Amino acid sequence: MQHSESPAGKTRLPLLGAIALAVAAAVLGFAVMAKHLPWGGIVRHAMFVPDPRSLFGKSSIRVLVVGLDYDYTDADQPFSAHSRSDIIMALNLDFTNQRVYELSVPRDMVATLPDGRRAKINQAQSDGGIAESQAVVSQWLGVPGFDRYVVLRINTTKDLIDAVGGVDVVVKNSDALVHQGPNGPINYDDTWGHLHVHLKPGLQHLDGAQAVGYARFRHDWCSDPCRIMRQQQVVKAIVAKLGENKVNTLLHAHALIDVVRRDVETNVTADEALAIGMAFAGIDATRIHTAQVPYVGDIDLPGYGDSIIPDTAKRARLVHDMLLDPPQPSASPAPTPSHHRVSYAG
Repeated sequence: MQHSESPAGKTRLPLLGAIALAVAAAVLGFAVMAKHLPWGGIVRHAMFVPDPRSLFGKSSIRVLVVGLDYDYTDADQPFSAHSRSDIIMALNLDFTNQRVYELSVPRDMVATLPDGRRAKINQAQSDGGIAESQAVVSQWLGVPGFDRYVVLRINTTKDLIDAVGGVDVVVKNSDALVHQGPNGPINYDDTWGHLHVHLKPGLQHLDGAQAVGYARFRHDWCSDPCRIMRQQQVVKAIVAKLGENKVNTLLHAHALIDVVRRDVETNVTADEALAIGMAFAGIDATRIHTAQVPYVGDIDLPGYGDSIIPDTAKRARLVHDMLLDPPQPSASPAPTPSHHRVSYAG
């Protein structure tokens, strides 16, 4: 996967909110259902879960996932009222082939808003919430729309990682990420931005604060492209933790559900969430395909500062191959049953 080199930043960028894909795929279905079903009902009852293809009437769906930006009050408390989307990810959940395609959109991309203004694409969330975000991002990507959305508030990723007991991540500096030099430590302090990153290179077990700090880091020559790559590393580590250690996941299920109740807004229904969760149960990292929209240069956009121009040709190819018509795997998986029976101990 190719990543474009980042133009030098000229302005201070907003703070990172949450890593959006963290509750997608396997986590999304299991956890989001807690917003609709009481915990006792989940653990005490057996239930039939329909094939998601029958619920949605299609073999795959597109989901817009955004993480909200935030700032701090004079009392040093975080808030996200009327915030921009700090992270924008378009997902394609392929139920038939049990694959997840995730295309990241850098928040500083230039887009046209419904009123005709040219702005950074993350301004849509601030202007009109998730409805305007869906409209602007789908138009910008050239897709018919999104079937569902997930909005993650301030501490989603930190809370989620802590809830599962931390994750294992290979810490990389930007040279190592793009294969242009040796790996090394990451050290950065931003007291105003509440960001303190001090990590050794190589495989590390990170708690929530450390993992989010690693994913937030963008203060070197590579900037946002490498920040997105780090986000994707952390996301895959979360999915791996949940998929490979099911006993650990069950032990922390109540904590996971509490995280979603506090931090997630979505229009995924209870039935849909259960079906999605079962469809992607046990998904491994090889079935999660990630990329980001590249760009060709930057401009000083009036009112927004340093903004970036997409590579439209490469964007179109990525959208086609990930969101509209992904290539079919050479070997088909075993047929998915028409329904699943899920039993919960209790």
